[in-house]
Amino acid sequence: YSVEQVGVTVEFYGGELNGVSYSNPATVKKYARRSQLGEIFELDRATLKSDGVFRSSPRGWFTFGHATFALLFFFRHIWHGARTLFRDVFAGIDPDLDAQVEFGTFQKVGDPTTRKHAV
Repeated sequence: YSVEQVGVTVEFYGGELNGVSYSNPATVKKYARRSQLGEIFELDRATLKSDGVFRSSPRGWFTFGHATFALLFFFRHIWHGARTLFRDVFAGIDPDLDAQVEFGTFQKVGDPTTRKHAV
């Protein structure tokens, strides 16, 4: 579908154009192109020596990388804990079998404290 067929509108929230809405297809296309190129914001390019693209410092990338890896390690920790706690579920053992079988009772092969017979 094209912008003309569907009747796409553009609305602005915040900034100089706060609350302004455009439905003219040419204007909508203009702002859509400018937003894809990172030029939707009006910047004082001469004073700030900026080109309208948001960049991050090495400290920002360092923080982002560490936060990402911390979340990955945290969720992996939770995943492996859940695997240990719910081993019987992941093994496909019916939850109604606990009257007959206690899962993991005879798991420690060679350990003298492991029970040899069901109680």
